[in-house]
Amino acid sequence: MSEEELPYFPNSFDVPAQDAITLVEYRMRVLIGEIIEKPNWWIKVCDNDIVGKWRAEFIEHDAERVRRFWPEDVNKQKEDINERMSSRLRRVPTREGRPWPRKVITDVQLDYIFDWLRWLADEREAKSGVEATHILNVYQSCKLIPAELREALIRGAAALETVPEAEKDWHPRSNRQVLDLVHPSLYCFRIGKSLAKNPETGSLHAPLIEQYIQQREDLKRFSYGWKPNSLSIQHQWLPTDFSVSETGSVASLSYINNLHPDDHKSLYQTISAVIERFVPLWERVLGDLHMRQEPLIVVDPYLWYDEGPRRATPEPQEEDFVDIYPEHEYTGRRAYWAACSIWEENNEPFVPEPQAFTPPERNVYTLRDRNIQVIVKMANIVLTPENPEYPGGSWHVEGMLNESIVATGIYYYDSANITESKLSFRQALDSDSSLSYQQGDTKGYLQVYGIDGNGGPLNQELGSVVTKEGKCLVFPNIWQHRVSPFRLVDPAKPGHRKILCFFLVDPTVTILSTSSVPPQQYEWYMREAERIPGMGTLPRELQDMVTDELRKDGAITLEQAKEEREKLMEERANFVVIQNKEVYELGFNMCEH
Repeated sequence: MSEEELPYFPNSFDVPAQDAITLVEYRMRVLIGEIIEKPNWWIKVCDNDIVGKWRAEFIEHDAERVRRFWPEDVNKQKEDINERMSSRLRRVPTREGRPWPRKVITDVQLDYIFDWLRWLADEREAKSGVEATHILNVYQSCKLIPAELREALIRGAAALETVPEAEKDWHPRSNRQVLDLVHPSLYCFRIGKSLAKNPETGSLHAPLIEQYIQQREDLKRFSYGWKPNSLSIQHQWLPTDFSVSETGSVASLSYINNLHPDDHKSLYQTISAVIERFVPLWERVLGDLHMRQEPLIVVDPYLWYDEGPRRATPEPQEEDFVDIYPEHEYTGRRAYWAACSIWEENNEPFVPEPQAFTPPERNVYTLRDRNIQVIVKMANIVLTPENPEYPGGSWHVEGMLNESIVATGIYYYDSANITESKLSFRQALDSDSSLSYQQGDTKGYLQVYGIDGNGGPLNQELGSVVTKEGKCLVFPNIWQHRVSPFRLVDPAKPGHRKILCFFLVDPTVTILSTSSVPPQQYEWYMREAERIPGMGTLPRELQDMVTDELRKDGAITLEQAKEEREKLMEERANFVVIQNKEVYELGFNMCEH
């Protein structure tokens, strides 16, 4: 980990160049991830007998994976010399199905893994269960939320779930599997339409896009000119402001969008209490993001064929083979080609062993004694015998530049009758114009990094985390993530997974929040209006005047809010496609620099 600190919190829209990690490091991290999903792993890694058993299992399972992902190495010995030459010319490296090193794991790598695990065990917080995962900047805990707080959350969620079927808000395009209880896309801030407090006058106004940008220090560079695809000119999710005291206690300072503060007063308190427990995890993520972190194993693509053990045989020379067959020049040339093919196959890039494990540096970042902005989401995935399998999600990051989300926190508070599900992560790499490589060295990049240099995507998967009931998970918004598929365990019974999700706004940035944007729920205002003495006795014309004024003040009906949500979802779906094309799935072609 470098001592150089970044001057800002990186996000998924101004993505800093990420260093590629070797497949050797990826394997080490995956194996660590398998251990930390085991019960009481932090105790067992100190038991030499158990560690010895795990090492043996790793060696066996790793060999199986090497054979599975590099089958041509198994079959290579069966080919005759001419077939080997022609098969090499036919073979096209591919990233798909190559997420594993070509060489089997070594004792040095295993030593590193268990030294790392013992350090992670020492760093683990016994009381809260907070621990680092095998994925960079990702933390988890399975005991962060006490039982009584979880029960309070379940009770609060039940009030949102037990509504008439016609009032249930099934997320659009989710095949009636995702039930939104609280979602920021509904009644989002509509730029140029929704009212917000003018910071200069204190009065309400509907800021147009240029006014909206001018009020944001982080967006002013986009004023009156070109605007990136990552900046929406139509919508913004609305966060809630929360205060974090010097002692770490959390309280809401404004309403949570789509959660009525009077109807769900106890749920407000519960959500604040859950956020209070997430704050220390976010502090860890933010501290990590403020430091440039280097790969565990650093290699130089210009030198990886020259470093390490020297080749056993020198490179074949054509004249040697022509001299052997002076009367048959073509035969000699074919023999030379075949020898070159074999020599080239045996000439593999060298990946050094990791240095002895040393604890990484830690950077401390505190959210105490300040206000934070958090976007709240609650949703259930509901499976039934008629609809028994959730297909999983797509690769994405959260929000757009408007929300400036720096980290996510998810509490998987209730699950029933579903198979194991995971949350996977991947990182974007720098553009191919900035990567170092030898011309045409597709083999080297495939074997060292698992990256296809013949147009493959410039990204690397970082691993997956099991998302079981009771787990709290936090991660930075520089990684894309994707929910894996899952299904009913007993197909004759229903099942579900319920989450409480928080999107933390970059604490160095202030965006429009529910502190400055009044509620837009027309129904909320009508309920209040109906409580006014004599309201029901007013002539219809006067009642219509009241409702007209509400609409002038930015309130919209549920039907209108859902129409606006469709526009937001369409815009953001298009953005994900563009971001994948231009960043996360940019093609890597080893052309001339």
